[in-house]
Amino acid sequence: MTTSYFTIMMNNLEHMQIETVAAADSDMERPARSDGRWKAMDCNRFLLVIEGRGRLSARQFSEPLAPGSFGLVLAGTAHAIEVDEGQVLKLKWVHFKSSFGDREWYNSLGLPIVIQAPDEEPLRLMDKVIREVTRDSLTSRLRCKAAVLELISHYLEGLKPVQVRTGGNPPQDLEKINIVLQYIDEHLADNLSVDELSRLIYLHPNYFIVFFKSMMGCAPIQYVNLRRMEIARSMLLQPECNVSDVSARIGMKIYYFSRMFKKHTGMTPSQYRKMGTSMPGAIVLEAEASEVLV
Repeated sequence: MTTSYFTIMMNNLEHMQIETVAAADSDMERPARSDGRWKAMDCNRFLLVIEGRGRLSARQFSEPLAPGSFGLVLAGTAHAIEVDEGQVLKLKWVHFKSSFGDREWYNSLGLPIVIQAPDEEPLRLMDKVIREVTRDSLTSRLRCKAAVLELISHYLEGLKPVQVRTGGNPPQDLEKINIVLQYIDEHLADNLSVDELSRLIYLHPNYFIVFFKSMMGCAPIQYVNLRRMEIARSMLLQPECNVSDVSARIGMKIYYFSRMFKKHTGMTPSQYRKMGTSMPGAIVLEAEASEVLV
């Protein structure tokens, strides 16, 4: 089941859209307690403690805050910040909106709301967002988006191996999507349809599409084709596999496989295969006479 967690998360991250809405430095003093009440915001919050000590509580978890504490609170999650007696809590924070999949699914993973910043990069990135967020320009928005994506990367890299806090029983939606994902991987060579996939978990096809997209961030058939291209890229870099082997593995005729692969990567399968045998970083652009180019 752990594999499906990472598959879902990776797919959502790849399709995620980011909008930075606010960022600043703040000082909090006791008896501050998140303005005296628990609050749930419409945006996600990154928090980085610079000085002082306190506690961040969210859901059923409560974590201590100290210099270097790096927190992520998802949108809609009720939370509160307490400041220890005699302390001033100096924070940097970034608020951003995102299409980060189904919040309840992420909450069910029990990912920590606070980790220790792995290095000085989160501090540098937060300063960058704070500096750029008030500038009304296209490049500033791009810099903010890039910095927030990097902050997400640092948060994920700072996690210990995921410990799912679900009492040993995965949520029902995770069980359902896991059945579908395993079936897709085992039948990539088949002509998969929405009707066929929806029957696996006893959902109407229309509702299944909505359910799948909420979990994976894309439509079912789009995901199937993405998985086919992922398998193809991996196989093409193996010396013993030729283009015919790959197209057979993913159930596509060579012509359609070549067409889809080139649309997906900008290269034909043979060009991509050559790339793996050339010097690192080199991209072979010459066309092969035996390849169908579209």
